[in-house]
Amino acid sequence: MEEFEYITKKISNQFYDKALERANMRDLSSATLYLKKSLKFNKNNFKSRNLLALIFYEVGATTDALVQWIISRDIHKDPTYNPAKDTIIVVQNEKDTPMAFESIKQYNEAIDNIEMDRYDLALMKLYKSIELNQNNVKSMTLLSILLLLRNDHIKAGAFLRKCQKIDIGNRLVNDLMDYTLKNTKRKEVREKKLSNIYSIRKLESDDAILPKIYIKLSDNQKVIFVVIGMLLGILAYTMIISPNVRYNVRNNANEELVKYVDLVNDQNKVIRDLSIENEQLKTDYDSASVRLRAYEEQNRLFTSQYETLNGIITDFDGGYISRAARAYVELDKESITDETLIDLLNQARSRIEGIGAKRLTELGTESWNGGNKQAALAYYQLSLSINPNDPETMWLLARLYQNGLSQSQKANELFDKININIQIHDMHQEQEKQEDTKWS
Repeated sequence: MEEFEYITKKISNQFYDKALERANMRDLSSATLYLKKSLKFNKNNFKSRNLLALIFYEVGATTDALVQWIISRDIHKDPTYNPAKDTIIVVQNEKDTPMAFESIKQYNEAIDNIEMDRYDLALMKLYKSIELNQNNVKSMTLLSILLLLRNDHIKAGAFLRKCQKIDIGNRLVNDLMDYTLKNTKRKEVREKKLSNIYSIRKLESDDAILPKIYIKLSDNQKVIFVVIGMLLGILAYTMIISPNVRYNVRNNANEELVKYVDLVNDQNKVIRDLSIENEQLKTDYDSASVRLRAYEEQNRLFTSQYETLNGIITDFDGGYISRAARAYVELDKESITDETLIDLLNQARSRIEGIGAKRLTELGTESWNGGNKQAALAYYQLSLSINPNDPETMWLLARLYQNGLSQSQKANELFDKININIQIHDMHQEQEKQEDTKWS
């Protein structure tokens, strides 16, 4: 078993080294494939799991990254040896983390809108997702596809180029970029200058310029005009300006109230969103815990079955046939599904059911001849638990019950079983003869 674990860990570490090399080259897609192979050979390789989480975080998959870090933390709880615990705390406390979760939510809503053929709304959701998380490669890739469907190759190419800066090995992004370059006539978008919106109209030939006219007034007329002006001013203030002022005051108050209500609603929405994100984190954590427990149970079962099968083969080859046979009988063979374990099970079966049962019968006879009837009984019964219909062992056990242990009833039951088996055997032979005669 130690040799098997050594080989699998070595293969896992080799895939981790390749993944690290690819990650340093910004080929995150290839690094992800190597890391998944690494974890397939050794699920306890927390270095591979931490690097996979870091790649997920780099491409905007914050939720997947946290799941991997949580599993890594629970597998290796030593904080001085595994930085996953501190990383989880840092990521959860970052101010941009809520926006990253919202970015994922917007991406998922965009997928739903695309399935319902609401492409305009999907575009809005994807723009919002990218605005919240500039590294969300999935959102940028999907947005580029929608833009290409609209023949907007320039914008699509800009987002694809940004994806390539994050992950140069993303095959889908690279294929889309090749398609974009083939269909783009210009490599960059030039800024357009706005024309001056102001203009001066030239005077036409029939335009007239009127001279200013001055009228000289007497002192009394001046006083009369001043008084009339003051009266008109008071009247205008009373009827026009004052109502407008009051209206503006009320309107400003109403606007301030609306702003306050909107602010309260925004804060309530933030609280609701944070509650939803908190519930999502709890759900993700519970899901990760369930997967981790299932993995631990699967690993525990694999380890237990491997040790049992290896022990059976080792004991049998070492001459401890009885101990190997008892372990083989108690083994739950139906639960063994792993290919490696099935190969070991076949090796154990060939030993125990092949020569093991016969050897147990021989040991029983030797013990009987040596005067140890109880040992002989145990050997015969163990042999029959492996091969229940062996006529020689049943006959010897029946004789032991009859002559050695004075248990006639058990002896007769075995003799009857032997006779039934003989009759069934003879009947099968007779049927085979009839079939042969029929075909000949």
